[in-house]
Amino acid sequence: MESKAKEKLEKFLHRRETLKELRKIAGKGRKSLVISFDRLLEFDMELAKSLLDNPIDFLDTADEILEGITKLPGMRLRVMGLDKTTTIEIRKIRAGSVGKFIQVEGILTRAGEVKPEATEAVFKCRRCGEENRVLQVGEFFREPLVCENPNCGKRGPFDLLIENSEFRDWQSLCIQEPPEKLRGGRMPRRLDGIVRDDFVDKAVPGNHVMLTGVLRVFQEGRRQERKKTFRKILFISHIEVLQKGVEEAELTPEDKAKIKELAKDPWIRNKIIQSIAPSIYGYDAIKEAIALQLFGCEAIDLRDGTRIRGDTHVLLTGDPGVAKSQILKWAANVAPRGLYTSGMKATGAGLTAAAVRDEISGGWTLEAGALVIADGGLASIDEFEKMRPEDSSSILESLEQQTISVAKAGIIATLNTRTAVLAAANPKYGRFEKNLTIAQQVPLDPVILSRFDLIFIMRDEPRADRDRTMAHHILELHRAHTKVVKPPLHLDFLRKIIIYARQNLDPKFDDKEAMKTIEDFFVDWRRVAERGEAPLPITVRQLEAIVRLTKANTRMRLSDRVTVEDANRAINLVKRSLQEAGIDTETGKLDIDVLMTGKAKSQRDNIRRVLDIIKELEGQYGGVAPVEEIIRIAGSEGIRQSFVEELIEQEKIKGHLYEPKQGMVTRAVK
Repeated sequence: MESKAKEKLEKFLHRRETLKELRKIAGKGRKSLVISFDRLLEFDMELAKSLLDNPIDFLDTADEILEGITKLPGMRLRVMGLDKTTTIEIRKIRAGSVGKFIQVEGILTRAGEVKPEATEAVFKCRRCGEENRVLQVGEFFREPLVCENPNCGKRGPFDLLIENSEFRDWQSLCIQEPPEKLRGGRMPRRLDGIVRDDFVDKAVPGNHVMLTGVLRVFQEGRRQERKKTFRKILFISHIEVLQKGVEEAELTPEDKAKIKELAKDPWIRNKIIQSIAPSIYGYDAIKEAIALQLFGCEAIDLRDGTRIRGDTHVLLTGDPGVAKSQILKWAANVAPRGLYTSGMKATGAGLTAAAVRDEISGGWTLEAGALVIADGGLASIDEFEKMRPEDSSSILESLEQQTISVAKAGIIATLNTRTAVLAAANPKYGRFEKNLTIAQQVPLDPVILSRFDLIFIMRDEPRADRDRTMAHHILELHRAHTKVVKPPLHLDFLRKIIIYARQNLDPKFDDKEAMKTIEDFFVDWRRVAERGEAPLPITVRQLEAIVRLTKANTRMRLSDRVTVEDANRAINLVKRSLQEAGIDTETGKLDIDVLMTGKAKSQRDNIRRVLDIIKELEGQYGGVAPVEEIIRIAGSEGIRQSFVEELIEQEKIKGHLYEPKQGMVTRAVK
């Protein structure tokens, strides 16, 4: 670094406020002095320019000066906050940026293991016992060429003394372009980075980060076959987490005062619901469900080690063009740690996790999928029915146990997925058919379907009065969107309310009347199935969903005391969901087995009767049953021909029935 620039840098680092800050940092045992680029720019424009153009010399010189001031080895200067207009998109990094100080923004997708990196290695000469100290400069390990002992001077051999050597923390990172900045179906580009010292583990996968650092390049290929191309690595100076989760987010005293004032408003619940996706017309019940999902409730850890989740899962399905994707994107945007993805297109790790080889360190590491990245927040998953087959089993564990167990490439781990899932699935036949159950139309395993607390079917049905109002709303959006989309609560303030509620409120069931309301509802609804004549309308899973929604209702009121009204609102929402998705289309009755097993009670009864008919006919026709006769007898008892034919085909595929000759079936095991 030029002497003139060095003098300016020394003057800058010896300023009174800098020295005061250094004393504070040294007292806390930290090793990084963080300054904003604006401070450097205000002090001297030429000095700021020398950082951008020759960052390696600038930062090395600054580190030397800081070590001289503090008398502490390993003190580092870190620069943050370049002008946002100078932020380079990952895909636009070009050869001109090599060796320059740059700023990039992205989503952290992988944080490698924190490893010790040698800064000074001590080698013992086997011939004379002399200890040789070698400063580790650059990226490759250096060994002594000859022994420093003048009486020896041999070329070794040397033994590395680990206990006498000096190390610092080292971690590899990988960031990916933010999804909202992608255009035209482009694949997101990635950039590897290295971070050292007290800035390791500053961010976790899923964090939206702003990185500043020096872009350096390393030649690709093996030593014997060096290529002309080089791979880019960002040597990170500073990490800033832009989108923080509920735990890390901090609210100002003014924000807290405004929220406490709002808590006194008797219409607070309605204001919050009206602020959910305000540009989308109607769907009040769905908006209420999403509001409750965003507020959530605390998980309960029982003494026996059992954990009862506090996050609510919601599934939207129905006709095309009913704004399912728009609702999902809005929810992911407002959640304190939200993520939007689509079925198969989540990341290389899909929805769960993948084992990938870390190109920098060479070892295997886990790359977080969508649900792991959204831990502690909300995951909006569009086209949920198109998930990869290998994700299906993992998603089941994630929805209920809120963990993902991984055993890949020698890595055995359990990852947390404590996230609320808002999913959208499309029906098999495009539009939702009224005469078929949800299990027959949505290509999801009933075991996964049953894990959703609330399921809503969004139908696009023509109704003149509603159609006119909706058309007017949409046209006004295009004409004067700022006037139409003016919710009671601004998006940023709504996010702050959610953060405040989740940080400070843990609703309790102190009101015995509220508990009795839920208890009576559960018992009364199940009473109809007590004798086995009617289908079972509700199970303990729905009871737990009501409890979760009741607590979330209390949080949404910014209270920690559950009331009867909270319980009734939760019950009404669950009732509405069941009456939409849990109806047996054959009988018109509520049957929870439609969601739990995929087959309603009436369907199971019909299956049993058809198999009995086959058994009876086998006795009459010498061990075989004519298909036409099966259809005729079943038809006389009200069982449709299409149902019988489909059942016979399914049982043949399973191997329970076989066809000894055309038009005849018989049971494989009698």
